[in-house]
Amino acid sequence: MAFALYYEQKGLQVGVYKPLQSGAFWQNEKLIAPDLALIQNYSSTIKTKCSYLLEGECSPALAMKMAHVSFSLEKIREDYHNFSQQCDIVLVEGAGGLLCPVDFTKQLTMADIIKALALPCYIVARPNLGTINHTLLTDYVAKEKNLCVQGIIINKYPTEKQDIAIQNVCLEIEKYTNTPITHIIPKFETITKENLVSVLL
Repeated sequence: MAFALYYEQKGLQVGVYKPLQSGAFWQNEKLIAPDLALIQNYSSTIKTKCSYLLEGECSPALAMKMAHVSFSLEKIREDYHNFSQQCDIVLVEGAGGLLCPVDFTKQLTMADIIKALALPCYIVARPNLGTINHTLLTDYVAKEKNLCVQGIIINKYPTEKQDIAIQNVCLEIEKYTNTPITHIIPKFETITKENLVSVLL
C-alpha cells in the first residue's frame, strides 16, 4: 500500500491488481476484497482490480474448489493487460506466498502467476524470530523458478529493537540471500497516508 500511495503522490495513475483474493466478505450485498478495500480507505483515485474474488479463509485453490470455479492463467494475463491500459503503473499483490496453491488441477502456485506476467517481484518479510528461515526459503524458491527478485522489504519493523534476533535480522538475511533489503517499513502505532508515504521518500 505504501508504494501505491507513493506513486499516487508523484502524480501517476496507480493501479493495484490482485489476481486472487480468498477470504472475501459480504458487505451491503457485495463481495469485498479486504486487501483492496484497505487501499480504497486511503485513496479514492487508485484503481483496483481482482480477477478471482473468493470466500473462505484458505488457499485460493481450495477456495475455488469450494466455489466450483475454474482457474485460468489466460484470464489473469488478459485482466492484467487490460487493467494496465488504464494506468501509468500497476502494482500486483500476491496471496499467501510463492508456493501458495492457486490451481489444484495443474498444480500451479502464486509463483506461476508472477512468471506468466513476467513481473519483477519483492519479497515482503516480517522482522521477528523465525523470519530468516521463511525469507531464505522464499528467496531460494524465487531464484530456482527464475523470478526476478528486486529486493526484500522488512515490514512492521519495531522502533524498540531490544530483541537480538530483530537487531540482526537484516544482516543475516542479506548475508545468506545476496538479495538487498531495499526498504524497512516501521511498525506504526497509527497508520496514516502520510507516514506510509514517508518511508519511501
